[in-house]
Order: sequence, then structure tokens, then C-alpha cells
Amino acid sequence: MKNLAVAAWLAAVVLGGGSAASAAIIPITFTSPGIDGSFSGTFGDRGITSSTFTDTFTFNLPTGFSSTVVTSTLQSLATDVNFTSVTLNGTAFNIGAAGQNEFRFLDNLPVTGGTQTLVLTGTSGGNGSYAGVLAFAPAIVPEPAAWALMVLGFGALGAAARRRRAIAAA
Repeated sequence: MKNLAVAAWLAAVVLGGGSAASAAIIPITFTSPGIDGSFSGTFGDRGITSSTFTDTFTFNLPTGFSSTVVTSTLQSLATDVNFTSVTLNGTAFNIGAAGQNEFRFLDNLPVTGGTQTLVLTGTSGGNGSYAGVLAFAPAIVPEPAAWALMVLGFGALGAAARRRRAIAAA
């Protein structure tokens, strides 16, 4: 379902693209966090007429935030945009497909709160466009009570094993 929504958004960006005069970077727009704390944001650029381009997106994650980029995808659909470099905080995206329809992705990158920087460089054959999605999920860190309960459980298992040995020896 998520892929269908992304595809629809990408189609709207590509088909809704205008002339060179309407070239516009689409800033990252984040959704409200879900019940589990995950959220995503969409971004892009359309109407790229220059032969080379560099787009830089900066955004802030809350202080104390610890997360993993679950999925980041970037697509150029039939617009002859060729990415030469795509990075998030200096980490390069993996190449899923190259050519006329390019696809880049990045999975499981740990991030913390503060300023994040997404940089895209590439070339365009004229009136190019691209769109992408960044998805974040909060890092799961056990609560102190969970650690205490786990240690208590291991202690109980050890005591039970020791008692069994003492009974068997008697």
C-alpha cells in the first residue's frame, strides 16, 4: 500500500512537472509520527533544465532522538535524470537501477537528533524530475525495568538449575 502511495505521488510530480520556468525543489514534508513513533517525509525536484544539478535538503530531528532510516528511496521516472551521488549525512545510497529510470535506496542507517543533510547531485537531459521518500523508525532501547526483569529472570533460572543439581546429588 505504501508503494502504491509513493508511486501515485511520483506520478503526480512527474506528470505535474512544468516548464523550465517552474523548476522547483520540493522540500521534505514529514508526516505526523505513528503510534510506534515512525514517520516519513517526501522530497523532490522538478523541471530541472540545467545539465548538472546539486540539491541539498537539510532538516532537524528532535534532540535525544535515536532512529534508523528504515527505507529511503529515490526515483527518476522517464525524465532522464542521472544521479552521480546521493548521500544522507555523508553515507552513500545504494544503486538499485541505473539508466533512464534510476532508483537509489538506503536501509538501516543509524541517525541521532540534530541536523541531517541529504545531498543529491546529477545530470538532466532537460525538464528532469525526481522524487523520494525518507522513512524513520525510533531505535528500540529497553527500559531499565526491562533490563532488571531480564537479569532477575536469568538469576531465577540459575538458582533453579543449581537447586536441581543439589537435589540430584542428594
